[in-house]
Amino acid sequence: MVRLHFTILLAVGVLAACSAPAPAPAPAPAAEAAPAPVTTAAAPDPYHPAPRDTVDAATYQGWKQYMLNCARCHGDEATGSTFGPSLVTSLGSTGEITTREKFVDVVQNGRKDKGMPTAAKMGLDSAYFNGLYAYLSGRGSGKFKGGRPARSEQPPVP
Repeated sequence: MVRLHFTILLAVGVLAACSAPAPAPAPAPAAEAAPAPVTTAAAPDPYHPAPRDTVDAATYQGWKQYMLNCARCHGDEATGSTFGPSLVTSLGSTGEITTREKFVDVVQNGRKDKGMPTAAKMGLDSAYFNGLYAYLSGRGSGKFKGGRPARSEQPPVP
């Protein structure tokens, strides 16, 4: 019985010692004249780089649809992957898709022999075809760089 009381008393003592409040911090020394603030340029953020191009609202929507529906096969910057060819090359000056009509035909009908689904199967609305073509043909011509563009027209605030 004495041993039990001793064990309980020891446990209470250990808990009390562990839960003691931290000592109060010492007051800060009196500050002399504050030095002038040093301004440094912000380090670049590798995860959120600044946009390199500014595009109209329709082209921006085209970029968003590209990222949602096409980038998984053609790559984030439309330069191709192991699943899909480079659209920068295909829509470039030496590419096989030289007109908007050819582009729309490929997007609407897909390329079943190469594994590309139709726009309807991907859930891509034809309302975005013009913006999508503007973005990809701009990438093909070198007018736009890879990465997220900035939108020049902001939507109205409700």
